[in-house]
Amino acid sequence: MTIMQAAMPDRVFDVGIAEQHAVTFSAGLAAEGMLPFCNIYSSFSQRAYDNVIHDVALQKLKVILCLDRGAKTVPRTTAPSTWRPSAPSPT
Repeated sequence: MTIMQAAMPDRVFDVGIAEQHAVTFSAGLAAEGMLPFCNIYSSFSQRAYDNVIHDVALQKLKVILCLDRGAKTVPRTTAPSTWRPSAPSPT
């Protein structure tokens, strides 16, 4: 993102840690005929789930959602890396 920001500073908007705003802002740009790329860390994408549904999908707007830093985790011996309802609580 820093490469794009350096090359096209008037076309990059950093909204900080406001994932919901990033999605809704991108929807507004798309409603005006632009093709926005909305970049969000995958671990924080859940925060913007409702915005993706209501502001982008139901409106049938063209927004490119880029989820960054997504990876499969492996189990650890000290603590679970993913929440599983059937797994016993670590002690």
